Amino acid sequence: MAIRVLHVGTGFVGRQALRGVLEHPDMELVGLVVSAADKVGTDAGTLAGIAPCGVLARADLDGALAAEPEAVSYFATTHGRLRATIEEFCAILASGANIVTTSVGALIHPGSVRPDVLARLEAACEEGGSTCFSTGIDPGFFSDYLPVVLSGCSRRIDSIQIYEMAVYTPGSQSDSVAFDQVGFGSPVDSIPPLVHPDGLRAGWGGVITMIGEQLGIAFDEIATSHELLPAPESFPYQGRTIERGATAGMRFRVAGVVGGRDVVSLDHVTRAREDLAPDWPRPLRGDAYRIVIDGEPRLECEFEFSSHEGDHLAGGFTVTAMRAINAIPAVVAAEPGVRSVFDLPLIAGRLG
Repeated sequence: MAIRVLHVGTGFVGRQALRGVLEHPDMELVGLVVSAADKVGTDAGTLAGIAPCGVLARADLDGALAAEPEAVSYFATTHGRLRATIEEFCAILASGANIVTTSVGALIHPGSVRPDVLARLEAACEEGGSTCFSTGIDPGFFSDYLPVVLSGCSRRIDSIQIYEMAVYTPGSQSDSVAFDQVGFGSPVDSIPPLVHPDGLRAGWGGVITMIGEQLGIAFDEIATSHELLPAPESFPYQGRTIERGATAGMRFRVAGVVGGRDVVSLDHVTRAREDLAPDWPRPLRGDAYRIVIDGEPRLECEFEFSSHEGDHLAGGFTVTAMRAINAIPAVVAAEPGVRSVFDLPLIAGRLG
């Protein structure tokens, strides 16, 4: 019998996830919740870019939960509303519905979650007999599970380095991501939300810690650093202008440190144009993730993604979405509680 799924959120990643639910042979969409008033009443299939399915979008989560879903695929933004998101999670879990999400990266490693928040979520899971699982592309598959899998080929590991390398071309990211979070167009002496040390530790510190746990490493500290790139000249970007000298690129690092040395590190390198910052790490082609395991042997793997149905970032949005959607059967079957990827069996897709 198909798993009954309620979906929340239809942004860049949410639309891909919604389509994933609609096209998954083992799932049935029983509801859709949106935040934009102009989407209310629209067919879910239409919002996903495919044929209408008969499920209409609504604005109220409480009313949608009346459909008694077994799982909620939660893809709404948490920017500026993290506290409200946790409240919604508790209500969903207490109702008996399981959650898969990419919205709260801090939940990827339950042990790194703020104790009072984790206690509330665990209590809701216990009340509803439900499970909460957070994942994604990064933080997520490329920065937690895959590096650990590759490490199994090593006789000796000196360090693990993970890179995300992307160009946020105009139109491929929302204003909220490009300007408000990454900081494009802002002064280079500012600290955009994405690179604030507290945010970096909350968003990515957990995956670094989780890799350490799997490899038997106890870090002395989780260190962060960042650099903002000034635009060499003014240029148009997403209907605005990035002025000369304003931020046009961003890189940050989160690292697990042992004895003063970065043993496990994660670097994000993001440009507003492909030609910027030629001295920063860049992929062989397109947007990509790179994993380097120094040791014996030395392993270096680069993973690129594309899409037959969108721009060069659409493939990345789909990877992010489907990592969560394909986990739904395992999450529904899991023991109640807030779980990590290492608490679940292998997450696989479906042919066709």
